Formats: sequence, structure tokens, C-alpha cells
Amino acid sequence: MGIRCRGRQVVSGSGMIGEHWSAMEWQRLSVRSGATAPDALYEGVPDHLLHPLDEWLRNEFGWHDSQGMHNSFMQTLSASLRIPVRATYETGGISDQILSALHSDRDLYLDALDATLYLRTARAAPLRQTLLVGGSVWTVSDDGKSLQRRVDETAAAAFRQALAPGDSASHELTAAWTAAFGRTPNPSDAWDHAIKAVEEVLIPLVIPKVAKANLGGVAGELAASSRWQLAPTTSSSSSDDGSTLEAMLRLIWPNPDRHGGGAKRTPTQSEVEVVVHLAVALVEMGRNGRLTKKS
Repeated sequence: MGIRCRGRQVVSGSGMIGEHWSAMEWQRLSVRSGATAPDALYEGVPDHLLHPLDEWLRNEFGWHDSQGMHNSFMQTLSASLRIPVRATYETGGISDQILSALHSDRDLYLDALDATLYLRTARAAPLRQTLLVGGSVWTVSDDGKSLQRRVDETAAAAFRQALAPGDSASHELTAAWTAAFGRTPNPSDAWDHAIKAVEEVLIPLVIPKVAKANLGGVAGELAASSRWQLAPTTSSSSSDDGSTLEAMLRLIWPNPDRHGGGAKRTPTQSEVEVVVHLAVALVEMGRNGRLTKKS
């Protein structure tokens, strides 16, 4: 019999955390009463998540498959993670060797989860829920193919909405998001793709006839011309001449690792997270007609 919370099953008889329970519906009594502070999110694999994550991996290894163990996949996984395993005829012997290596290296454990999502059509929903209720800083990406850092749901929803057109800007945003929030973040690469996403939308709108145009040129046009109008209007009901948008563009242009008159430097993770969120908003503003030429 599983443990229940508000009438919904939390832990199944097999030990896996149920797929249809929302962690937002419950907090520990000690937290609700103010006796203890809410947990900070866990960067690695804490002890309390080892068993449910082990069970998820065992399922992917074929422990509960009537067709038998997935030996080919386990060989690919161990080779990808550089885990040495020895040949064995013992049922589950290879999986036990892999799990033993993962228990001794929690960063490698996260790599194993990420690799399993990529290499297999894995059951992403139960892994996502397990990470959520266990307070992990990691979650499963929307496409179910990788781990990514947890993001505020409002920001994540805005990102998903920005991908809906499926155009070149959407593809650049996807690359920026993955590079910023993926298992192996690359802040400089994320910054580059964020700029390209905004350029795909704003260059055709603002400076379509300029050869080899870039985001700096867009910002320059908005600063030099009084022909532009940004909606909504300000609280004083006077129309914005595009200076607000120009200021936003100056926050992301240029990538400090690529251009600029100052000293070249690698952007930080916290900086690029802001840049990617800002790029999502800028792309939506450009697409939705918020920036227009004055009559």
C-alpha cells in the first residue's frame, strides 16, 4: 500500500514516486508551522534520492522487463560514462557494477541520468517527478531527452510559448536555453544563441536593408531615430520612442566573450541566465507587434 497525501498516491509499492502527484500540494508540517525553513534545492544526488533514482535506472536497465535485461544499452551507457565493467552471467551483475560506480561519484550519477534520457526512450515523467519531490535543482527537459536546471514555471512557460512558431528564432532560443540550463552549461555559447534569436526577429523589422546587420545596429537605429514606438505606453500615456527596448538590447549586446571595447571575459552563469530570459521576452515583443513605426 502506497503512502498517500491528499488522496493521491505518493510512493508506489515498487518504491517509485508516483507520476501524478504534485509536490506543490504539500509541505512538511515543520515547514508549514515555521519550525524549520524550507529546504534549499540539492545540486547533486542526496542520500534520500538514491533509492528512488536507483529504481528508475533499474527499470531502464530492464529489471522489470519481461524480455530480460537491456545489456546492449548498459554496455553503451558504461562505455559513454567510462565505467569499467567486467563480464558476468549473474542476472543484474552489470547493472550492479554501474550503480556501484554511480554511488561513489554523485556527479557521475547525474551524468548517467542525463545519458539515459538521451540514449533511450526513457520514462521521463517519473524521473521528473522524483527529482521534483526530492528537492533537486535538476529536472527533465520538456523533450524528455536531457537533464536541465529547474527554472521558475512562469519563465519556463514563456520559453515554451516563444518556441511555438518553430522558426529560426525558436531554434536559436532552444540552443540558448540548453546551453544555459543544461547538464553541461556553456554561458558564452548560450549568450551567442540568445543574441542570434533576438537578431532573427528584430533585424528584419528594424534594419532589413542593412548588409551584415547585427543587434548593435538595431540598438543604434532605435537610439538615433524617433520613428519607433514601443507598446504599451508609459504610465504618463506618452508613447515610448523605442528607448526602453534599446536599453534592453544594450544589456545583451555584445557578448563580453566575443566583442566589445572593454576587456574580453567569460560571462558568468548567473549573467547568462538573465540574458536568456531577456531574449525570450525580446523575441516575443518583436513577434507580437509591440515595436512599430510611427505613422
